[in-house]
Amino acid sequence: MPLAAAAGVILLLVVIGKTLLFSTNSIDEAKTLETAIDNTFASKSFRFMVESKLLGENEFYSKVEGERVLPDKVHIKGTVLKTPVEFTQVENNTYMKDPFSGKWITLKDMKMSQTELFVSELNPLANFNFKDIPEQALVGEERVDGDNCLVYELKPNVENVFLEEQFDDFYYKVWVDKNDLTIRQAIIRANKADSTPGGLEILIKLWDYNRELKIDVPVTTK
Repeated sequence: MPLAAAAGVILLLVVIGKTLLFSTNSIDEAKTLETAIDNTFASKSFRFMVESKLLGENEFYSKVEGERVLPDKVHIKGTVLKTPVEFTQVENNTYMKDPFSGKWITLKDMKMSQTELFVSELNPLANFNFKDIPEQALVGEERVDGDNCLVYELKPNVENVFLEEQFDDFYYKVWVDKNDLTIRQAIIRANKADSTPGGLEILIKLWDYNRELKIDVPVTTK
């Protein structure tokens, strides 16, 4: 085989090899993110922190920490519009702590985590319901609380009635734990749906997956 022809064959093989390697990596990246979302939703329990900011004319700010035990237990504590809040949901009932008297009020047959009010705070995983993800990219690796994480940037179509009605043009930055493939952190940004100034910013942190977390009915209720 002439030298020029041999060189051409070698070059072609190198190009094909790189193309196949790139395609495989792309498929693995998408599969890893899909697996991380599935693992996160499949977890039996976790702790979380949610910080939400609504920017624009009607500004809103909340920051809560809590824990969730599937299928129907959740507890949060923090501030909403500079007001202390604390909720506990056990089965079909929600218990709200009066910020003035310190007493617990029972809201029977009400699952706050399934309502639009405090949807992000009581049910942070609702922010990861997607119809599809037209744009996604693995942009690097970073450490979150000492753990190595893959960092993704996404532009998904969300499946969340409250978010869909209020906002559009969603951008997500998601940190996925390389060890157990769960979501450890996310930053969410979106614009107002009616093109008015302002938008939404949410920071979510998740940890202590599948631990033995205990959430009970508050001792003093009325």
